[in-house]
Amino acid sequence: MNPSLTLRAAACGALTVVALASSPGAHAASPVENYALAISWEPTFCLTNSSKPECQSETPSRQDNKTFSLHGLWPQSESYCGVSAANKKLDQNGEWTQLPAVVLQAATEAQLQVSEPGTQSDLERHEWIEHGTCSGLSQQNFFAPTLAMLASVNASNLGSTVSANVGGHVTLAQLQAAAKLDYGTYASTDIEYLCISSGGKSYLEEVRLHMKLPTNPLPTTVQSSYMAKPIQPASSSQLCKSSGSIYIKAVTN
Repeated sequence: MNPSLTLRAAACGALTVVALASSPGAHAASPVENYALAISWEPTFCLTNSSKPECQSETPSRQDNKTFSLHGLWPQSESYCGVSAANKKLDQNGEWTQLPAVVLQAATEAQLQVSEPGTQSDLERHEWIEHGTCSGLSQQNFFAPTLAMLASVNASNLGSTVSANVGGHVTLAQLQAAAKLDYGTYASTDIEYLCISSGGKSYLEEVRLHMKLPTNPLPTTVQSSYMAKPIQPASSSQLCKSSGSIYIKAVTN
């Protein structure tokens, strides 16, 4: 897997997760799987992707200016499970609009539209084709728990620390201390913070929570017992530096 740094949007609030049968012929996942939950700070993504539909439509009042967004949930062992060569090529060429639509229950679809503004660019189709197909789950049973895990992070000390400093700045130590309260001692090694530089400032772009999760069903919260060392860590150039300020970009237009 070579995950992009495409950033996306998030919303707080309880989610109802409805259990559905796995899709016929779905990839058979192990009972426990290493996953990376990638959650994005959309305003930072839009610093360098201003032409994207989700960036053209962003406003200060939109949810992704207040909380983390969903990028994706990535099984670490495989990608493109059972995907045709044609669809894999479309995905890798960025032709996501031509990929099969993701079909979800109405409530889950509505939540996804809020929590992942990248749906305006068909990000969910890409995420399903590359990653979700390796979960062994139906689309509903993959996306609904993923959205619930996102909501649990947004409601955590880590999520609150970021939300409280929109338009301001924090330090890496502050983020790590908040995550330690939520997810224990290993959070300092099992959670990665990714930054980009713009105008001489370092901006938080994404957080990746590395976990070992039960797979069927997926959990609906992130817990300390799930924390695990990164299987596919980000490169050192992507990681936020331990010194200096990390800015939490705000939408101002």
